[in-house]
Amino acid sequence: MGYWTSDGCHLLFQTHAVGLRVELSGEIATAQARRASWTRLAEEVGRTGAAAVLAVDLRGQALEPTEPARTQALLGSMDIAALLSVPLAYVGPWARLPGGEALNQVLIERGLHVQAFDDEAAAERWLRYGEHGRVARPGDHFSTKARSNT
Repeated sequence: MGYWTSDGCHLLFQTHAVGLRVELSGEIATAQARRASWTRLAEEVGRTGAAAVLAVDLRGQALEPTEPARTQALLGSMDIAALLSVPLAYVGPWARLPGGEALNQVLIERGLHVQAFDDEAAAERWLRYGEHGRVARPGDHFSTKARSNT
């Protein structure tokens, strides 16, 4: 679907059953690279009209902890409106980072419907059936909302 690179950060965009799948690789070590990657992701969601985002971080253990206040300031300086209307599942080391839960909370407070996972299959299930504010699709008998009616 598309490949984007800037300042050593690489994003590969692909269509996926849940919406948009993006693979992150390279380094996102600077505020400029982080800003550019979030902005590009928001642009791609807006362009494609994706119903959900599955972000798979291929960087392994190379991810450095980010202070929640820095992330809050960074997100506050960007236009990520397209990301506010879709659930975003992140698969990668963020789920295991010291302070990862605080970072997740900052993203939620900014208005994102986000959840971090160690396992891609679990992330896909959350996007399809999870409690993130999406309305269950007609015929979606496995969703949490549909199960609660039985």
